[in-house]
Amino acid sequence: MGFKKNWDLSSIYSQIRSLSGEINSRYNDGFTAFYAKQDLYKIKWFVDEQLKGSQKFVGEDEWLKEQEKKKVIKILQDI
Repeated sequence: MGFKKNWDLSSIYSQIRSLSGEINSRYNDGFTAFYAKQDLYKIKWFVDEQLKGSQKFVGEDEWLKEQEKKKVIKILQDI
């Protein structure tokens, strides 16, 4: 039996995009938008903490470098 994910990455992305939409919505006042932004920070800190406590895997550094290259290329294409 193979590995089975117990999470749905597209759902996680969707929820984070929803938070971002609330933060940037012109229909929300500063209080509402700030509460949403606080939640986004809490998610960031939680993810950072989970990554900090995880082991290093073979190929991880190469994968991260490749992701950084893709990010830089996208930034340059958007200029």
